[in-house]
Amino acid sequence: MAALRQKLGNGKSSSKLNRAKDGKRVIPCKGLFRDDKEKPFTAKWYETRRNIKQALSFYRELLDNKQLLKKLWQEHENGRNSGLKVHIRAAKVVVRTMGKWVNTSKQIGPISGTKIGDHFYWRGELSIVGLHHEFQRGIDYMKLINGKILATSIVDSGRYHNVDEICSDKLAYCGEGDNPNKDQKLVRGNLALKNNMDDKMPVRVIRKVNDDGSGDRGCNYKFVYDGLFCVTEYWKERGKFGKEIYKFLLRKCEEGDR
Repeated sequence: MAALRQKLGNGKSSSKLNRAKDGKRVIPCKGLFRDDKEKPFTAKWYETRRNIKQALSFYRELLDNKQLLKKLWQEHENGRNSGLKVHIRAAKVVVRTMGKWVNTSKQIGPISGTKIGDHFYWRGELSIVGLHHEFQRGIDYMKLINGKILATSIVDSGRYHNVDEICSDKLAYCGEGDNPNKDQKLVRGNLALKNNMDDKMPVRVIRKVNDDGSGDRGCNYKFVYDGLFCVTEYWKERGKFGKEIYKFLLRKCEEGDR
């Protein structure tokens, strides 16, 4: 089984983005990035990383089991979750049931046992390790006790060409909407990203990149964790279908080198 690959380099961001489009000063994301303020690369971090590798190895072995895949495919076709792909169903039903999931609670900031450059073959693996809990939506978010929602992570799946990469530490991300033929609204994930900007809270960014070496697993891409980014501004513009869409400018946080 392939282990998580480490990426060379420290991933540190460049200079600060001092002012947003409206002229207001943007303060870099600082403060509480994790619930227990765990220091990186502690004994607990390494223990969690070992659990992550075991969980991913177990999951990939399941996907190599043709008999199990056939059963999951039948349930996928006839069950109520027919919209989920087989590998996502395997992660959601089998792995979770067997207690192999790691970092099961949603949280803001870095995830224990992971670091920049870790790569994953399927969206389901992002959920297993706790980087991104949404199986299909590109924006994952959580609700606070006061009812406010904050984004925890975003995934560039390449499905909607929703990312304009300005440079390695800066990107413009298109908001989400249920129908490309309708104007997007400032709700759910879009509202969560706006709240992250207001509260200066970081967002985990996972990018989908081409990878010819993954072809033996039926795909030529992988998902790479790119670290913590700060939402610095947002705006509305006309999309390619002529409808209003939201765009969010994100820049790698000062403490985003994990």
